[in-house]
Amino acid sequence: MLGAIVGDIIGSPYRNNKKDSDFPLISPRSYTTEITLMTLAVVEALMKAMPEYGAEISEERFESEVIFWLRFFGKKFKKIRHGKKFYSWLTSRDPQPYESSSNGAALRVSPIAWAFDNIEDVEHFAEVAARVTHNTDEGIKYARTMAGMVFLARMKKEKDEIKNYFCEKTGLELSKTIEELRPDFAFTTACPVTVSAAVVAFMESEYFDDAVRRAISLGGETTATAAMTGAIAEALWGVKIVTEVEAFDKLAKRLRYSVEKWEQWKP
Repeated sequence: MLGAIVGDIIGSPYRNNKKDSDFPLISPRSYTTEITLMTLAVVEALMKAMPEYGAEISEERFESEVIFWLRFFGKKFKKIRHGKKFYSWLTSRDPQPYESSSNGAALRVSPIAWAFDNIEDVEHFAEVAARVTHNTDEGIKYARTMAGMVFLARMKKEKDEIKNYFCEKTGLELSKTIEELRPDFAFTTACPVTVSAAVVAFMESEYFDDAVRRAISLGGETTATAAMTGAIAEALWGVKIVTEVEAFDKLAKRLRYSVEKWEQWKP
C-alpha cells in the first residue's frame, strides 16, 4: 500500500514527458494525485469495516465504507483533479456505478492485499471495492488481479509466480521489455496496457527504486504505472526509509493521519 502512494508521488512531475530513468525520486515538483487519495480511502474503509485486523468483515459494510471514504477524500481535497465520470460520481446525490473499465479501480485496491491472509478474500474484496464505480468485467478483473499480485509479493513469492498469476488471470502475455515498450508508450487509462506495463517494470527490477524508475521511464500516465509497480515492489522488497520520509512530506496532514492509523492497525 505504501508503495502505491510513494510511486504516485514519485511519478507526479513526469506525466507524459519522461522517457528515461535519470531523475530525482522526490523533487520540489512532486505532489499528491487522486491515486493516493483513493488508495487511502480504501485504507479507511478497511479499518472502519474491520475495526481489528483479522476480525469478521461484512461485504455490505465494506462496500458502504468504500463509497463513503472515496467521496469524503474526493470532496475534502477539491483541488486534486479526477476524471470526468469519477468527479460526477463524487458529487452525485445518488452515486451509482458508471460502467468504467479504466484502471482507476486497480489503482486503489493495494491495501486490500495487506488486510487478509488468503488470496480468495483479497480478490473478493478487491472486487467489492472496484464495483462501486467500475462495474464492468474488465474493471473488476484488473482490480482483483492487481490486489492478488500485491498479496503474492507480500507472501514473498517468486517474481515468475507473480507474472504467471497475472497472465493466467488476464489472458495476456508479457512478451515485450521496457525498452521495447517505451518508444510507443503513451498516455492511456486502459487496464491491459497500464497494468501490463507495471508488471513488466516490476519483473525487470531488483528493488523498489529500480522498479519505479523503470515504470516512469515509459512516459504516459507515470503516476499510474509507478503506483501499481510500486505497490507490488514494496510488498516484496520494501521502500528505503529516506524515500518514504521524503514522499510523506508531500502528504497533507489528514492523509498522513490515515497512513499512521494504518501502520498501527495492521500487524
